[in-house]
Amino acid sequence: MNEIISTNTINLSFKTNKFNEKALEKINEFLPELDKKTRAFDRQNSQTTISLMTLTLLTGQSPYRMLRQILSEVETRKSNLVEAQVMYAETAEEIKQFEEATDSVGIAKYRQKAFSLEMLQNKINGGLKDIAILIDQYNNIKKVNDIKDWDEEAFEREEKKFHVRRGFELMYRNLLQGGRAHTSTIEYLQQYGVHPQVCLTEVSGYLLHTSQRIEKHDLPHGNDLEDFLDSMANKYVKNVDVTAERLFGKSEFMNKDYMNR
Repeated sequence: MNEIISTNTINLSFKTNKFNEKALEKINEFLPELDKKTRAFDRQNSQTTISLMTLTLLTGQSPYRMLRQILSEVETRKSNLVEAQVMYAETAEEIKQFEEATDSVGIAKYRQKAFSLEMLQNKINGGLKDIAILIDQYNNIKKVNDIKDWDEEAFEREEKKFHVRRGFELMYRNLLQGGRAHTSTIEYLQQYGVHPQVCLTEVSGYLLHTSQRIEKHDLPHGNDLEDFLDSMANKYVKNVDVTAERLFGKSEFMNKDYMNR
């Protein structure tokens, strides 16, 4: 099948002088290089974007949330690959009937199928690379967080801390953007047992401290904010248990019998 995928098959040729010959000449001269470079970008996002944006979108830097996001991203790409392999096989079969074509229509259809096959090949390669990248980050996250194995129960145990941390993160964004807490943030904090005024005081203090550092040209890294949010999550995570006791009569309200372990 490799002989089908070549730059010669996608060169444009028309048996008529009605088209701009200079443009066609330029296109056929540089298409091979452009096609070669295109294959280097056979997916929508870069490794950097997938690792630092896709995996933290709406989840922050919660390791278990990032692991779950990786599962979702891989599942999506697996589904796409299953569909793509069928299309690839069908196109590979369809192209055979035009391999020996000598008429203009047959030759054009052969080029069309060859082009479609190459595009599918690029798509499949992109999907494979995406999954490999996600697996790399999956292993990295487990290693840096000392996660040997995990399941639904382990994920649920970390959810309390995640939501408390998220409440403080939202408060920080509210104060930074508009100087006041949004109603949705206040409600979020109450749902997980964090008094909104306590959160407001903690975050306001951090904002003031950070501003003073910046004025002295002591420029903190973004990790400084993440460390602050982690410390708030650790400090107030027990509030969730107290809220659960008020609502359900017990702090451990999750039924493990319903979990996949």
